Amino acid sequence: MSNILMNRTRSQIVRFLLKNGPSTCSEIGAELQASPSTIRRQLYFLGNAGLVQRASSHFTASPEQVRRQTYAFAATFGNAVMPPDGPAPMN
Repeated sequence: MSNILMNRTRSQIVRFLLKNGPSTCSEIGAELQASPSTIRRQLYFLGNAGLVQRASSHFTASPEQVRRQTYAFAATFGNAVMPPDGPAPMN
């Protein structure tokens, strides 16, 4: 599930919640200019990943869980990241 934040809408939702605090689906949708069904669907995925919690009609994001997901995703790259100087020249 480390790629859960690779979806643009999901990452926008998480950023919105971290910045604005508890918000309704309608508030999130209005800010992101997305339909309520789109927001609900993405909140479902985020909730299953433990990144978003629901209390009554409001949703919140967990900064600690977002941090963990980000680190887990970065770890999947392992040694695949190129050194800062770029690729070695081909002979």
